[in-house]
Amino acid sequence: MDSYLLGAPTGNNTEFAMQKYLLLQNQHEELLQQLHDLCPTYTSSSTAVTSPSLSPTRSFSSSPPLRNHQRSSGFSGMRLGHRGSHSMLQPVLDESLVEEMAAGEQKLSDVNEGIKRALTELLNCETVRKDRAMRTWVQSRLMDTEKELRSGRRRRSSGGLD
Repeated sequence: MDSYLLGAPTGNNTEFAMQKYLLLQNQHEELLQQLHDLCPTYTSSSTAVTSPSLSPTRSFSSSPPLRNHQRSSGFSGMRLGHRGSHSMLQPVLDESLVEEMAAGEQKLSDVNEGIKRALTELLNCETVRKDRAMRTWVQSRLMDTEKELRSGRRRRSSGGLD
């Protein structure tokens, strides 16, 4: 039986898990863009959404470049009205827009759960466990993802997008 079916941490599993992560990361960024397109007042200026620093074709035996990488859904930066010197009434959101935003946020949460699984799978690969820089990179992405998931849960439980 093939080792990938048994879940053994092999080099092939590392590449497969990394490719899964990269695909999910692309979906994550596309969802963020769609949410921004739905609600132009949506801003991600307080958080940097960056592409992963590895490409699917890159050899995993070399270490990924270390850099600051913060990722958030950006909803915490969403402003439905203006604050400050222009204290006017907040615009009323169309109910269908609110529903679309909620559906988009749910999709984003699902993608983040997938990212979390892919990163956890990567951490369990022997190749990653042996490479300190790679392990640190994966752990950092995993912590960012878990932080974003907690933030999304808090938003949903409070019932608001702001």
